[in-house]
Amino acid sequence: MDWWVWLIIAVVVVAIIAAIAAAARKRSAAHRHEVEQRRRAEAAKIREDAKAEEIAAQRREAAAASARADAQEARLEADRLEKTAHEHEHEANRRAEALDEARAKADRLDPDVDEHGRTSGATEHRTTEVTEVTEHDRVIDPDATDRGHKH
Repeated sequence: MDWWVWLIIAVVVVAIIAAIAAAARKRSAAHRHEVEQRRRAEAAKIREDAKAEEIAAQRREAAAASARADAQEARLEADRLEKTAHEHEHEANRRAEALDEARAKADRLDPDVDEHGRTSGATEHRTTEVTEVTEHDRVIDPDATDRGHKH
């Protein structure tokens, strides 16, 4: 064979090899591009999920802050009510002491009460004639009861 035939065969073989290499490069580039697109889509999905989680976390934080504020408000209200209860209790004790003192003074002044606080029969009789006390500590006027009325 002549040298120019070998040259043509060599050129054709080189052209075929170049075509195969170009096709492989093109296919590789297309595959690489496809992989990159999938990765971009996956990254975008991850970012979107992360953003949604971030928003959910912010909502949970806001709910927790709101619950803490409500709890603090409830503690303040409980403290205020506790203080009011102590004030009422103190006032009730003060009034009970004043009533005890008034009763003691009345007993000291009443000639029908002895030094032990016992009353003589005259005072008891006089008291029961005027009023009677029911089991619910309501005062009943005996005259009104006779007429069918309770006051």
